Amino acid sequence: MTAPFAEIIHDDCILEIKMQSNEKNTFNFEAFAGFEQLLLKHAKSEKIKALLFTSAQTQFFSNGIEPSLMYGKTEAEVREAVTLILRAAGVYFHFPVPTIALLNGHCMAAGAVFALFSDYRYMVDKGARIGFSEAIVGLNFPSFPTMVLKDLVGVSASRDLLYTGKQLKGPDAKEIGLVDELFSAESLFSEGMKLAKTLSKLTYNSARGMKTALREHYRSTEQHVFASDVECFTRTILSPDGQEGFLSLIEKRRPNFST
Repeated sequence: MTAPFAEIIHDDCILEIKMQSNEKNTFNFEAFAGFEQLLLKHAKSEKIKALLFTSAQTQFFSNGIEPSLMYGKTEAEVREAVTLILRAAGVYFHFPVPTIALLNGHCMAAGAVFALFSDYRYMVDKGARIGFSEAIVGLNFPSFPTMVLKDLVGVSASRDLLYTGKQLKGPDAKEIGLVDELFSAESLFSEGMKLAKTLSKLTYNSARGMKTALREHYRSTEQHVFASDVECFTRTILSPDGQEGFLSLIEKRRPNFST
């Protein structure tokens, strides 16, 4: 069985984490747990200066949560999974050196949150979309990533993205600042590596100090809302509409909500 991630070290100082869980790079419980442990392991390294987050697939960067993780599960199972997901996302958000997400395919829901939580987002110029599609399947959206999204693209753009679940093509995502640059599929990795090599020239203290300066002010707010984010997301997933939303993903159809 293929591991959900490949770890590749470039030039002794650039870590590449490549998703390879399945054709859509969805995350089950083991994948979220493995991702968290992988990040914690490399966060301690004094050699790593930059992180490239990539996908082994061509059509998908990541389609987020594996629907079977949340459908038909007990409250305890859903709560455990939600807690893990939000905690792993937080570990990635605070990873101590610059992170670069290379969006070579569709990037949705939890996958889009991981992109949002990266320091840089490079996206292919065609053939991919990015969006926070939770509303489409009857879910809510945690408040902490909402705060980060508002800081990145503004209140109005965040409102429209979250309420509609709109999925943006690369040029539209760049226009509102959701992604930094667009490149062809052939040049995306080389451009990302070029940026990673530039960032890897930072000293140990600069790489980590700048990341702390950019992210540390979020920490107290993140901790303050963590419990309520877990509670609200768990309750929504367990609701009839939340379960119908995940079932519709499993059955590859439009959801039929009761409310």
